[in-house]
Amino acid sequence: MQKNKNKDKGKVSPRQSVGLDMGSAPLIEMLGNRRITLEGSTGILLYESDNIKINTNKMVVSFFGRGLCVRCISSSCVEIEGFVGKIEFLT
Repeated sequence: MQKNKNKDKGKVSPRQSVGLDMGSAPLIEMLGNRRITLEGSTGILLYESDNIKINTNKMVVSFFGRGLCVRCISSSCVEIEGFVGKIEFLT
């Protein structure tokens, strides 16, 4: 059992690998312009097929495009699919 503890010690989370103190800033992962995962969400403000607005602790993140849909949502993570043409950050 001790072996598994030491194995996980070397792993680095995406927030740690950036090397900056991002605090509670949202973490956005993109797979091309077709799939986006946003960690740090506190709620969905607007949900339309061409515009999705998500609230975070620090800002509102807006995704614009075509055929946008929320594929998965949890307490702090949202996964969006569709054709993303533009992303806006409103502070």
